[in-house]
Formats: sequence, C-alpha cells, structure tokens
Amino acid sequence: MDIRDYPAYLKGPHTANSSSTTLWQRPEQMVSNPFVSRLGGSRAFTLDVADPNYNENPRNTPHTGSPLRWKESLDLRGFLDGELWKQAILEGWGTSMLVWLTGLAAYSLVPTVSDFASGALFPALLGSFVNAISLSLLIFSASPISGGHMNPLISISTFFGRLTTLPRTVLYVLFQTAGATIAGLLIRTALSKQGGPDIVILGCWIDSSVVTVGEAVILETMSCLSLIFIAYGVGLDPQQRNVYGPVLGPLFIGLALGLCTFVTGALKPGYTGASLNPARCFGLMAVEGKWNLHWVHWVGPIAAGALHGVLYWAVPPGKPRKM
Repeated sequence: MDIRDYPAYLKGPHTANSSSTTLWQRPEQMVSNPFVSRLGGSRAFTLDVADPNYNENPRNTPHTGSPLRWKESLDLRGFLDGELWKQAILEGWGTSMLVWLTGLAAYSLVPTVSDFASGALFPALLGSFVNAISLSLLIFSASPISGGHMNPLISISTFFGRLTTLPRTVLYVLFQTAGATIAGLLIRTALSKQGGPDIVILGCWIDSSVVTVGEAVILETMSCLSLIFIAYGVGLDPQQRNVYGPVLGPLFIGLALGLCTFVTGALKPGYTGASLNPARCFGLMAVEGKWNLHWVHWVGPIAAGALHGVLYWAVPPGKPRKM
C-alpha cells in the first residue's frame, strides 16, 4: 500500500466516549496502526474514516505505518510543530531518568580505575542487569507519547531506516543529550563527586593507553549494530507487531541492552563496555570533564544506524516475496 493512501498516523486513541467509531462497535472500520519507531511494538488505535485526522501528513509523528520517502523524511516543516517539541521534551525527560538510574549504578559499582582492574566481571553483570530493567520500564512509560527512544542510537537508526523524520531525529537527539547532561550534573551534585582521573563510568570510560582507536570503533559499532538489529526485530519493525506485541517488545529490548552491556563490559583491560547510548556518556562524562575517545560513542551509533538502514532498504521486512 502506498503511504499516501495509508492512514499514516493518528493523534491518539479514541475512547468509548469519542464521537468516532470504536473498536468494539465496528471492528471492520478500525485501523490497527503500527507505532513505527516506537519501542514496544504497536498499539491499536480506533479511527473512523470520517475523522478529520484520518489522512494527516506523517511528517510530525512517529506512528507511520510504512517507510517514508526521503522527501517526506527530510521535510523541515516538522520543526514548526508544537506537538513534536512536546514529544522531544518528554524524550529528554525520560533520558534524564534513564541516566540518573544507570549513572548512580555506575558510580556505585566501580568508583575508581583500580577497583575496575581488580575485577570487571561483577560490575559488568550488575550493570547489565540495571540497564535491562531500567530501560524496559522507561520504554513502557514514555513510548505511548514519544516512542520511548531515550537514546540517540535508536533515533538515528530509525531515521536511516526511514521510519523517523529529520526534524524528529534532530530534536530527539538534542533533548536526549540535554536531559542526560542535566542528570549527570544532578548526580555529581547529590553525591558531592569531585571528579578526577581515577573516576570510571561503566560503558563510557576508555583507556586510550590500552585500547586502540580501531578496537574501540569496532567494538562500539558492532555492539550498536547488534542492539539495533534486535530492537527492530522485536520492537521497531511494524511487521513484528502481531508476534511480540507491545508487552514483550520492551522487555526483549531491555534484555538485548543487558546482553550487549555484559558481553563487552568485562572484555579487555581499559574497556568498560560499549556505550550503546551516546547521550548517556555525554552527560556523565561532561560533568567529569573527561572526553578521551568520546567521539567513538557517536561514530559507532551513526555508522551502525547507516549500515542497518542499508540492510533495511535492501531487505525490507514487509516486501512480498516472489514464489
């Protein structure tokens, strides 16, 4: 179906008191619209054909049911949409909560370089557990409104996959980074942290004297690519909505993050694991004034998002196969 003929997005679910026809009254008129770029699969929205929002342009919301054309994805008018700014603000808020929880865990698990060197397996295990639980719960909280990205990696990858517009991607990344930085400042203030060269942040600290640039880039890119591949398979791809649904999707994505965190967290000396969220590392490391190889945490997600976008274009999940 062409996207122009598809009810591209809906403002929100109609309730039983709505003037529009509801699901339980006329199921044949209901549009089960996949919440593309929403971590957690899809949600059924009820919309009557006579509803004035039925054929609205998809440029401003994440509910698109089909991949956007590049012309639609690059439409800059989304920057003028007030609802999009509200959703971006919520993304910043959710990211700050995520960084607050995982940041506190990072400070408590491995406070110094010497502590990390004494045994990296246990911090990596607990860090992966905290990441998995916190991300899953926050996706449930934020996804009905903003899509529950809370991570530039997800926003960038959905842009390259033509599921998110450029305005949404830019605003989400900006507010995600700002929210992470605010959380980092609050953590340091609350804990009276003084910073210093011995401070280690799990998933963000890289010892350049031990880890080469090439090693760091490969580890970050491949880990991000693995997370994106799983996230699309269980949460972002609209073709999977009937398989996993809105409940299992966030849980599986949280497990995927925990897995990627654990397998890279105790991998080699001087490397505390893949970032998998550049906003988190920006916020936590900015308050410490430590930028050693921080650019890797951005290059990896961008490269992974582009590579997965190529795969998503070459092997579209919803394209009919020839028999």
